[in-house]
Amino acid sequence: MTTVRTYGQLALLPLGFASILYGDLLFRDGQRGLGKFLIISGWVVALSGMPALNRYLKANHLREGILKIFVILFIVGSFAVPGPIVSLVKVFDGTAQPVNYRQAALSLALIYIALTILSRIAEPKDHVLERLASRIQRAAAFRALANVIGIFAVVAFLGARFVATHPVPLISTGLTLVVAAAVVTHKTFARARKLCTQIHADTQTLLRDLDELDQARSRSTTSTAKPWVRRLRGERQAGGGHADEQKAALRAWDAVKLGLSTPVDTGYRRIGLPFLTDEVVAEIEAKVRTAVHGGSAEPARADLQAIQRACSGRVDVLA
Repeated sequence: MTTVRTYGQLALLPLGFASILYGDLLFRDGQRGLGKFLIISGWVVALSGMPALNRYLKANHLREGILKIFVILFIVGSFAVPGPIVSLVKVFDGTAQPVNYRQAALSLALIYIALTILSRIAEPKDHVLERLASRIQRAAAFRALANVIGIFAVVAFLGARFVATHPVPLISTGLTLVVAAAVVTHKTFARARKLCTQIHADTQTLLRDLDELDQARSRSTTSTAKPWVRRLRGERQAGGGHADEQKAALRAWDAVKLGLSTPVDTGYRRIGLPFLTDEVVAEIEAKVRTAVHGGSAEPARADLQAIQRACSGRVDVLA
Protein backbone atom coordinates (compact mmCIF):
# COMPACT_ATOMS: atom_id res chain seq x y z
CA MET A 1 0.00 0.00 0.00
CA THR A 2 1.00 3.56 -0.66
CA THR A 3 2.14 5.13 2.60
CA VAL A 4 1.62 8.67 3.87
CA ARG A 5 5.34 9.25 3.40
CA THR A 6 5.05 8.28 -0.26
CA TYR A 7 2.17 10.70 -0.78
CA GLY A 8 4.20 13.43 0.88
CA GLN A 9 7.12 12.77 -1.44
CA LEU A 10 4.77 12.68 -4.43
CA ALA A 11 3.80 16.27 -3.58
CA LEU A 12 7.32 17.27 -4.61
CA LEU A 13 6.41 16.57 -8.24
CA PRO A 14 3.63 19.17 -8.65
CA LEU A 15 5.60 21.63 -6.52
CA GLY A 16 8.63 21.22 -8.74
CA PHE A 17 6.65 21.53 -11.95
CA ALA A 18 4.82 24.60 -10.59
CA SER A 19 8.22 26.17 -9.90
CA ILE A 20 9.33 25.33 -13.44
CA LEU A 21 6.25 26.92 -14.98
CA TYR A 22 6.47 30.03 -12.81
CA GLY A 23 10.16 30.37 -13.58
CA ASP A 24 9.34 30.11 -17.28
CA LEU A 25 6.78 32.90 -16.89
CA LEU A 26 9.35 35.15 -15.19
CA PHE A 27 11.98 34.29 -17.79
CA ARG A 28 9.62 35.29 -20.62
CA ASP A 29 8.66 38.46 -18.76
CA GLY A 30 12.26 39.65 -18.62
CA GLN A 31 13.28 38.48 -15.12
CA ARG A 32 15.81 36.01 -16.48
CA GLY A 33 17.95 35.53 -13.36
CA LEU A 34 15.09 34.64 -11.02
CA GLY A 35 13.42 32.65 -13.78
CA LYS A 36 16.50 30.46 -14.33
CA PHE A 37 16.85 29.88 -10.59
CA LEU A 38 13.22 28.75 -10.23
CA ILE A 39 13.47 26.49 -13.28
CA ILE A 40 16.64 24.74 -12.05
CA SER A 41 15.38 24.40 -8.47
CA GLY A 42 12.04 23.16 -9.77
CA TRP A 43 13.74 20.33 -11.67
CA VAL A 44 15.72 19.40 -8.55
CA VAL A 45 12.55 19.25 -6.44
CA ALA A 46 10.66 17.29 -9.11
CA LEU A 47 13.43 14.72 -9.53
CA SER A 48 13.48 14.24 -5.75
CA GLY A 49 9.93 12.92 -5.98
CA MET A 50 10.67 10.36 -8.70
CA PRO A 51 11.49 7.42 -6.33
CA ALA A 52 8.13 7.92 -4.61
CA LEU A 53 6.45 7.99 -8.02
CA ASN A 54 8.03 4.64 -8.87
CA ARG A 55 6.65 3.09 -5.66
CA TYR A 56 3.23 4.63 -6.34
CA LEU A 57 3.07 3.11 -9.83
CA LYS A 58 4.06 -0.36 -8.64
CA ALA A 59 1.27 -0.37 -6.04
CA ASN A 60 -1.44 -0.49 -8.75
CA HIS A 61 -1.13 -1.90 -12.28
CA LEU A 62 -3.60 0.68 -13.64
CA ARG A 63 -1.60 3.75 -12.65
CA GLU A 64 1.16 3.58 -15.23
CA GLY A 65 -1.19 4.15 -18.16
CA ILE A 66 -2.81 7.16 -16.48
CA LEU A 67 0.60 8.67 -15.78
CA LYS A 68 1.45 8.60 -19.49
CA ILE A 69 -1.57 10.77 -20.25
CA PHE A 70 -0.62 13.45 -17.76
CA VAL A 71 3.07 13.38 -18.72
CA ILE A 72 2.20 14.03 -22.37
CA LEU A 73 -0.28 16.75 -21.47
CA PHE A 74 2.21 18.36 -19.09
CA ILE A 75 4.92 18.46 -21.76
CA VAL A 76 2.52 20.18 -24.16
CA GLY A 77 1.19 22.48 -21.44
CA SER A 78 4.64 23.53 -20.29
CA PHE A 79 5.26 25.02 -23.73
CA ALA A 80 1.79 26.40 -24.43
CA VAL A 81 0.31 27.50 -21.07
CA PRO A 82 2.75 30.27 -19.99
CA GLY A 83 1.90 32.46 -23.01
CA PRO A 84 -1.84 32.76 -22.27
CA ILE A 85 -1.13 33.29 -18.55
CA VAL A 86 1.22 36.20 -19.29
CA SER A 87 -1.35 37.68 -21.66
CA LEU A 88 -4.12 37.31 -19.08
CA VAL A 89 -2.05 39.07 -16.44
CA LYS A 90 -1.39 41.94 -18.84
CA VAL A 91 -5.11 42.16 -19.66
CA PHE A 92 -5.91 42.65 -15.97
CA ASP A 93 -3.06 45.17 -15.66
CA GLY A 94 -4.36 47.09 -18.66
CA THR A 95 -1.04 46.76 -20.47
CA ALA A 96 -2.01 44.11 -23.03
CA GLN A 97 -1.10 44.77 -26.66
CA PRO A 98 -2.40 43.07 -29.84
CA VAL A 99 0.80 40.99 -29.96
CA ASN A 100 -0.08 39.50 -26.56
CA TYR A 101 -3.49 38.46 -27.84
CA ARG A 102 -1.90 36.86 -30.89
CA GLN A 103 0.52 34.88 -28.75
CA ALA A 104 -2.32 33.73 -26.51
CA ALA A 105 -4.45 32.73 -29.50
CA LEU A 106 -1.61 30.64 -30.96
CA SER A 107 -0.87 28.93 -27.64
CA LEU A 108 -4.55 28.17 -26.97
CA ALA A 109 -4.96 26.78 -30.48
CA LEU A 110 -1.99 24.45 -29.87
CA ILE A 111 -3.51 23.27 -26.59
CA TYR A 112 -6.84 22.63 -28.34
CA ILE A 113 -5.15 20.50 -30.99
CA ALA A 114 -3.10 18.63 -28.36
CA LEU A 115 -6.14 17.82 -26.23
CA THR A 116 -8.06 16.69 -29.30
CA ILE A 117 -5.38 14.41 -30.71
CA LEU A 118 -2.91 13.45 -27.96
CA SER A 119 -5.55 12.61 -25.34
CA ARG A 120 -6.92 9.93 -27.68
CA ILE A 121 -3.47 8.62 -28.67
CA ALA A 122 -2.29 8.50 -25.06
CA GLU A 123 -5.42 6.73 -23.76
CA PRO A 124 -4.29 3.41 -22.17
CA LYS A 125 -4.94 0.35 -24.30
CA ASP A 126 -4.57 -2.23 -21.52
CA HIS A 127 -7.14 -3.28 -18.89
CA VAL A 128 -9.78 -1.32 -20.80
CA LEU A 129 -12.80 -2.67 -18.91
CA GLU A 130 -11.13 -2.00 -15.55
CA ARG A 131 -10.39 1.55 -16.67
CA LEU A 132 -13.78 2.07 -18.32
CA ALA A 133 -15.33 4.38 -15.70
CA SER A 134 -12.30 6.67 -15.73
CA ARG A 135 -12.07 6.38 -19.53
CA ILE A 136 -15.58 7.81 -19.85
CA GLN A 137 -14.79 10.60 -17.39
CA ARG A 138 -11.56 11.51 -19.15
CA ALA A 139 -13.18 11.54 -22.57
CA ALA A 140 -15.89 13.96 -21.45
CA ALA A 141 -13.55 16.14 -19.36
CA PHE A 142 -10.85 16.48 -22.04
CA ARG A 143 -13.43 17.21 -24.74
CA ALA A 144 -15.12 19.86 -22.60
CA LEU A 145 -11.75 21.40 -21.74
CA ALA A 146 -10.66 21.36 -25.39
CA ASN A 147 -13.89 23.04 -26.48
CA VAL A 148 -13.55 25.77 -23.84
CA ILE A 149 -9.91 26.39 -24.78
CA GLY A 150 -10.84 26.50 -28.46
CA ILE A 151 -13.49 29.13 -27.78
CA PHE A 152 -11.05 31.21 -25.75
CA ALA A 153 -8.58 30.93 -28.64
CA VAL A 154 -11.23 32.57 -30.82
CA VAL A 155 -11.70 35.28 -28.18
CA ALA A 156 -7.94 35.92 -28.14
CA PHE A 157 -7.83 36.06 -31.94
CA LEU A 158 -10.68 38.59 -31.99
CA GLY A 159 -8.83 40.57 -29.31
CA ALA A 160 -5.72 40.72 -31.46
CA ARG A 161 -7.77 41.95 -34.40
CA PHE A 162 -10.25 44.37 -32.83
CA VAL A 163 -9.07 45.41 -29.33
CA ALA A 164 -7.58 48.65 -30.63
CA THR A 165 -10.44 49.64 -32.95
CA HIS A 166 -13.66 48.11 -31.53
CA PRO A 167 -13.15 47.38 -27.81
CA VAL A 168 -16.81 47.65 -26.74
CA PRO A 169 -18.29 45.20 -29.32
CA LEU A 170 -15.37 42.89 -28.55
CA ILE A 171 -16.38 42.71 -24.88
CA SER A 172 -19.96 41.72 -25.71
CA THR A 173 -18.75 39.17 -28.27
CA GLY A 174 -16.34 37.69 -25.75
CA LEU A 175 -19.08 37.34 -23.14
CA THR A 176 -21.30 35.62 -25.71
CA LEU A 177 -18.54 33.13 -26.47
CA VAL A 178 -18.02 32.46 -22.75
CA VAL A 179 -21.71 31.57 -22.47
CA ALA A 180 -21.30 29.33 -25.52
CA ALA A 181 -18.42 27.57 -23.76
CA ALA A 182 -20.69 26.81 -20.78
CA VAL A 183 -23.39 25.43 -23.09
CA VAL A 184 -20.93 23.25 -24.99
CA THR A 185 -19.54 21.88 -21.72
CA HIS A 186 -23.03 20.97 -20.52
CA LYS A 187 -23.83 19.20 -23.80
CA THR A 188 -20.60 17.21 -23.69
CA PHE A 189 -21.31 15.75 -20.23
CA ALA A 190 -24.99 15.26 -21.12
CA ARG A 191 -23.92 13.21 -24.15
CA ALA A 192 -21.77 10.98 -21.94
CA ARG A 193 -24.65 10.45 -19.48
CA LYS A 194 -27.10 9.69 -22.28
CA LEU A 195 -24.77 7.16 -23.88
CA CYS A 196 -24.10 5.46 -20.53
CA THR A 197 -27.83 5.25 -19.83
CA GLN A 198 -28.53 3.67 -23.21
CA ILE A 199 -25.69 1.15 -22.91
CA HIS A 200 -26.73 0.24 -19.37
CA ALA A 201 -30.31 -0.48 -20.51
CA ASP A 202 -29.23 -2.43 -23.62
CA THR A 203 -26.73 -4.47 -21.59
CA GLN A 204 -29.43 -5.33 -19.05
CA THR A 205 -31.67 -6.55 -21.89
CA LEU A 206 -28.87 -8.73 -23.25
CA LEU A 207 -28.16 -10.25 -19.83
CA ARG A 208 -31.83 -11.12 -19.41
CA ASP A 209 -31.96 -12.69 -22.88
CA LEU A 210 -28.93 -14.81 -22.03
CA ASP A 211 -30.66 -15.90 -18.81
CA GLU A 212 -33.79 -16.86 -20.74
CA LEU A 213 -31.69 -18.83 -23.20
CA ASP A 214 -30.03 -20.73 -20.33
CA GLN A 215 -33.42 -21.43 -18.77
CA ALA A 216 -34.77 -22.77 -22.07
CA ARG A 217 -31.80 -25.10 -22.38
CA SER A 218 -32.21 -26.21 -18.79
CA ARG A 219 -35.88 -27.05 -19.38
CA SER A 220 -34.96 -29.11 -22.42
CA THR A 221 -32.28 -30.97 -20.48
CA THR A 222 -34.47 -31.82 -17.48
CA SER A 223 -37.66 -32.60 -19.36
CA THR A 224 -38.94 -36.17 -18.73
CA ALA A 225 -41.72 -36.12 -21.34
CA LYS A 226 -41.57 -38.35 -24.39
CA PRO A 227 -39.99 -36.86 -27.54
CA TRP A 228 -43.32 -36.47 -29.40
CA VAL A 229 -44.79 -34.65 -26.37
CA ARG A 230 -41.82 -32.26 -26.23
CA ARG A 231 -42.26 -31.55 -29.93
CA LEU A 232 -45.90 -30.66 -29.35
CA ARG A 233 -44.88 -28.31 -26.54
CA GLY A 234 -42.32 -26.64 -28.77
CA GLU A 235 -39.40 -27.96 -26.70
CA ARG A 236 -36.18 -29.19 -28.26
CA GLN A 237 -33.64 -31.79 -27.37
CA ALA A 238 -30.76 -30.83 -25.09
CA GLY A 239 -28.19 -28.98 -27.17
CA GLY A 240 -30.85 -28.10 -29.74
CA GLY A 241 -31.46 -24.79 -31.46
CA HIS A 242 -33.69 -22.60 -29.25
CA ALA A 243 -33.79 -20.32 -32.27
CA ASP A 244 -36.15 -17.72 -30.80
CA GLU A 245 -34.08 -17.19 -27.66
CA GLN A 246 -30.85 -17.12 -29.68
CA LYS A 247 -32.22 -14.53 -32.10
CA ALA A 248 -33.40 -12.37 -29.19
CA ALA A 249 -29.94 -12.46 -27.59
CA LEU A 250 -28.20 -11.62 -30.87
CA ARG A 251 -30.58 -8.71 -31.50
CA ALA A 252 -29.85 -7.43 -28.00
CA TRP A 253 -26.12 -7.72 -28.67
CA ASP A 254 -26.49 -5.70 -31.89
CA ALA A 255 -27.97 -2.84 -29.84
CA VAL A 256 -25.18 -3.09 -27.25
CA LYS A 257 -22.50 -3.16 -29.95
CA LEU A 258 -23.79 0.08 -31.49
CA GLY A 259 -23.45 1.82 -28.13
CA LEU A 260 -20.00 0.41 -27.42
CA SER A 261 -18.73 1.69 -30.78
CA THR A 262 -20.16 5.20 -30.29
CA PRO A 263 -17.76 8.04 -29.32
CA VAL A 264 -18.31 9.26 -25.77
CA ASP A 265 -17.37 12.89 -26.23
CA THR A 266 -18.44 13.95 -29.72
CA GLY A 267 -20.36 12.79 -32.75
CA TYR A 268 -17.33 13.31 -34.98
CA ARG A 269 -15.96 9.80 -35.06
CA ARG A 270 -12.48 10.66 -36.34
CA ILE A 271 -11.63 12.81 -33.35
CA GLY A 272 -13.93 11.28 -30.72
CA LEU A 273 -12.97 8.61 -28.21
CA PRO A 274 -15.15 5.49 -28.69
CA PHE A 275 -16.76 3.96 -25.63
CA LEU A 276 -14.60 0.88 -26.18
CA THR A 277 -11.91 0.09 -28.73
CA ASP A 278 -12.78 -2.08 -31.73
CA GLU A 279 -10.53 -4.85 -30.43
CA VAL A 280 -12.32 -5.03 -27.06
CA VAL A 281 -15.74 -4.94 -28.74
CA ALA A 282 -14.68 -7.84 -30.98
CA GLU A 283 -13.53 -9.85 -27.95
CA ILE A 284 -16.83 -9.28 -26.14
CA GLU A 285 -18.78 -10.19 -29.28
CA ALA A 286 -16.90 -13.49 -29.55
CA LYS A 287 -17.79 -14.30 -25.93
CA VAL A 288 -21.46 -13.40 -26.46
CA ARG A 289 -21.72 -15.55 -29.60
CA THR A 290 -20.06 -18.43 -27.77
CA ALA A 291 -22.69 -18.11 -25.03
CA VAL A 292 -25.52 -17.93 -27.57
CA HIS A 293 -24.37 -21.02 -29.43
CA GLY A 294 -24.08 -23.25 -26.40
CA GLY A 295 -20.78 -22.40 -24.74
CA SER A 296 -20.16 -20.94 -21.30
CA ALA A 297 -21.91 -17.62 -20.74
CA GLU A 298 -19.84 -16.60 -17.72
CA PRO A 299 -17.06 -14.75 -19.63
CA ALA A 300 -19.66 -12.71 -21.54
CA ARG A 301 -21.63 -11.99 -18.37
CA ALA A 302 -18.49 -10.83 -16.55
CA ASP A 303 -17.66 -8.33 -19.31
CA LEU A 304 -21.24 -7.09 -19.61
CA GLN A 305 -21.53 -6.62 -15.85
CA ALA A 306 -18.23 -4.68 -15.85
CA ILE A 307 -19.70 -2.37 -18.49
CA GLN A 308 -22.83 -1.90 -16.39
CA ARG A 309 -20.79 -1.01 -13.31
CA ALA A 310 -18.85 1.59 -15.27
CA CYS A 311 -22.09 3.13 -16.55
CA SER A 312 -24.11 2.92 -13.33
CA GLY A 313 -22.74 6.16 -11.86
CA ARG A 314 -23.81 8.12 -14.96
CA VAL A 315 -27.29 6.73 -15.55
CA ASP A 316 -29.67 9.60 -16.25
CA VAL A 317 -32.97 8.77 -17.95
CA LEU A 318 -33.66 12.49 -18.44
CA ALA A 319 -30.36 13.31 -20.18
